Amino acid sequence: MEEIKINEIEWSVPEYSHKERNNDWFWTIGLVTLVACGIAIWFHNFVFAIFLLISGGCLIMFTMRPPQDVTYIIETKGLSMGKDLHEWKKIKSFNIKNEEKDAMAKLLIETSKHFLPIYTIPLPKENVEKVKETLLKVTTRSEINESQSMLFMEKLGF
Repeated sequence: MEEIKINEIEWSVPEYSHKERNNDWFWTIGLVTLVACGIAIWFHNFVFAIFLLISGGCLIMFTMRPPQDVTYIIETKGLSMGKDLHEWKKIKSFNIKNEEKDAMAKLLIETSKHFLPIYTIPLPKENVEKVKETLLKVTTRSEINESQSMLFMEKLGF
């Protein structure tokens, strides 16, 4: 197969939208974690109690951490997401969701992976047309939707 030369498109965005949490949120997470641990211990499920403590602690730690910028590059070899390169032969299709209410568009990439095959990438609105034209040269466009778990987590505010 002949390699298609494409103009490089690069953009950087934070890995997630950071939301400032107040002290009530942290107290709530801590209290729910401790109550759930107490119930797990009451049922003599000590391993699950330890798992809950570690999960609650990780949730609090990751919430306090500010997001890092991730650089996305569309290039001749494939799509680079930070340090990972996804070659064009492993990308099945793409879709762009560009809704007026959102600050950024969403680039949805479907890969041939079996576990987590769909990536949701924030895309600056000024790059939408250029990215669409470039991706149509190397892959097809299809009606991919975000995973339901991703939409559910966004509604919860994570």
